[in-house]
Amino acid sequence: MSTRKFRTALFIAWRHLFSKKKHSLVNIIAIISALGVMAGAAALIIVLSAYNGLEQLVEDSFNNFNPDFKITAKEGKSFDVSTFPIEKLQKLQGVKAAEQVVSDMVLIEYADKQYLINLKGVEETYVEHLVERKKDLLIDGSFDFSADTTQWSEEQSVLWESGDYGVMGSRAAGTLRLNLNSPELIKLYYPQRKHKALARERDLLKRYLVPGGVFESQTEYDDKFLFCSIDFARSLMSYDQEVTSVEVFLKDPTQADKLQKQVQEIVGEKFEVKNRYEQEDLLFKTMKTEKIVIFVILAFILLIAIFNIIGTLAMMIIEKREDTIELNYLGADKSLIRRIFVLEGMIISFCGGLVGMLLGWLICILQSTLHLVKIGGGDSGYIIDYYPVKMEMMDFFIVFATIFLISLLASLLPTLRLNLKSQNHES
Repeated sequence: MSTRKFRTALFIAWRHLFSKKKHSLVNIIAIISALGVMAGAAALIIVLSAYNGLEQLVEDSFNNFNPDFKITAKEGKSFDVSTFPIEKLQKLQGVKAAEQVVSDMVLIEYADKQYLINLKGVEETYVEHLVERKKDLLIDGSFDFSADTTQWSEEQSVLWESGDYGVMGSRAAGTLRLNLNSPELIKLYYPQRKHKALARERDLLKRYLVPGGVFESQTEYDDKFLFCSIDFARSLMSYDQEVTSVEVFLKDPTQADKLQKQVQEIVGEKFEVKNRYEQEDLLFKTMKTEKIVIFVILAFILLIAIFNIIGTLAMMIIEKREDTIELNYLGADKSLIRRIFVLEGMIISFCGGLVGMLLGWLICILQSTLHLVKIGGGDSGYIIDYYPVKMEMMDFFIVFATIFLISLLASLLPTLRLNLKSQNHES
């Protein structure tokens, strides 16, 4: 289509669309079509922005708790840290610390209640990095894994030594009704490495931890983790110099993509280096899939709204039959007349779509500033008490492109029949 023909078709389409109609019903149907597109476009912008906000909220929560890199062996559960290049990692520019971690699932028992939990043995410097990122991580007690003196539990007749303190996630602590002021100890069971059968209690190693604190990360880790000293974890799991992972903290987390390749080169092919997103790969993939599914559902609703244009254009074609004949006599060919009606349909869609996107943008601005839509009640216990929103230019582009493609298809269908009718009329 040449620029001159396009301008001519656009001018006539604009005059046709906004000229006075013989039947007011055509105007009403055109307005309803535009309102349908407006509602669909606004809904897409609002829902996609809400998903972006929730994704950002979850991402920030996990990023405050997860290390920048988690290094594990590709084969086996543990590896000998004495042969691991941990010193090279610590000297790498941009690396703040490389921490040794011993972690595995254990069965714990507290006040006649049993619970499966991930025991994570760390050094005190590891905890300092967590608290530095999330100041309010600890909600009760302390992260001190050391006791001043050896103590005795009269109730359980158990002696525990210095370093036998544990810090549990808030949900797990709530399930077990953990009491930091109670003399009750946490009993831990772990399979003995040399025993193949686990039918008897003596096949399990048994240790005790003093409830020393409760943390809350506002993530699923609150019901999965129990922190302790790395020496205690090694003792329970019969490790000497072995670790299950080395976790790396960076000075600037935004440089993670750049440093990940360097870290992988240092540790070699026998180890796997996961960044924060890869550590929660399933969660983020699920969220992205949900966003795509919601977009497809709303786009289908938008498709139905835009396809109302077919009926609108069909009525316009009938109403403007005499005008199209006159245009044909004046030299307008069939392709130009068809373009006029296609542009009329797209103008209706674009007017509704642009107003809808503007409305969606305005609602998102109001939500982010005034927090109009709340989550639960005042004491809901969520990280925030309102639905977060985050607008992205890519979402606006995708919505606009969707409206363009669907409206183009919907506008072409009735004009194809126009060709046949006009041809029959001329003959």
